[in-house]
Amino acid sequence: MFPVLLRARLRAARAPTPVVSQVRQRVRLDQIDANVHMNQARYADAFELGRAHWMVRSGAWAAWRAQGINPVVANQRIEYRRELRPWQRYLIDTRPLGVEGRLLHLQGHMLVGDRVHARNDLRLIFVGPQGVLAPAEVEALCTPVLTEALTVEDWTVAA
Repeated sequence: MFPVLLRARLRAARAPTPVVSQVRQRVRLDQIDANVHMNQARYADAFELGRAHWMVRSGAWAAWRAQGINPVVANQRIEYRRELRPWQRYLIDTRPLGVEGRLLHLQGHMLVGDRVHARNDLRLIFVGPQGVLAPAEVEALCTPVLTEALTVEDWTVAA
């Protein structure tokens, strides 16, 4: 994870800005299970890498930390569509889609070519020095980094 985050830091925006994070990875042997495909628990690890890359690259992490604000995972749902085999290359695409009250909605996709292998829907809640941020504070904090959703039809990226 460190090399990916270091590269993201070197390319980070100076102020929070809309960024789509795309991290290329390969299924390693320590990520496979007895069925010889990526273990379901490793998908969460991979999506965490994409989320961390997005926060650093967009400049959001530095801005939030400077204000004493910590983003915390409130909930996460992963849908598995296709397996990832040993040594298979894939792309983690992470995008902030919107604010839902006190939560920031992030969506991640694991892609091989234009085919979606898994989708991650995640909500972050923000905790500041005075506690959980109010919806208006989250809206002001996150609106500058929002992007458009990846267009997916029938588990394939639409052109």
